[in-house]
Amino acid sequence: MRLGLMAIWVIWLLVMGTTSAAQVYQTQAGTILASGKYKGAGVTAVSNHLFMHLNYDKAEIHLRLIIPTLTTKNDSLNELLYRLSGQELIFSGKMNIAFVQTKSHPKQKFATQGMLFLNGISRAFSFNSVLEHFPRGNASCILSGEFVIDLKQFNIENILPGEEKVAVKFNQLVLKI
Repeated sequence: MRLGLMAIWVIWLLVMGTTSAAQVYQTQAGTILASGKYKGAGVTAVSNHLFMHLNYDKAEIHLRLIIPTLTTKNDSLNELLYRLSGQELIFSGKMNIAFVQTKSHPKQKFATQGMLFLNGISRAFSFNSVLEHFPRGNASCILSGEFVIDLKQFNIENILPGEEKVAVKFNQLVLKI
């Protein structure tokens, strides 16, 4: 009886280990570019601190950016961004595919839907992405996407005076964990 329970326990552990070995990829130093206007002039903000987590098995994506890591060529805007210490942009969502292929695949274009959290407000959000496969070392693919954030929806109208929308682009080298 005891040997039978032990055998069941070992089989259960093996099965759990096999089913929980998800294909998970991430990057912690990804690049994100945001374009908009500040005091009537066009401005671009860049950060190399975008964290991205991509679960291939579930086709889920999680993005996180600490806002003060964004820098521009405008000193007064940089100071304003720096004062937003603790502010983050967080997105969690699912691609409109069942799973992401782990073997070589052609360029894939898909929609991603989820929730965007910014300035203490969480809203439904979607954007289009492109995934290009090219395995080299621990790199797996490049994930890129574009979206527009309506700042008024996140009560950010007084942080960037006169600006209502910011166009955002990201291009990430995805690494296997």
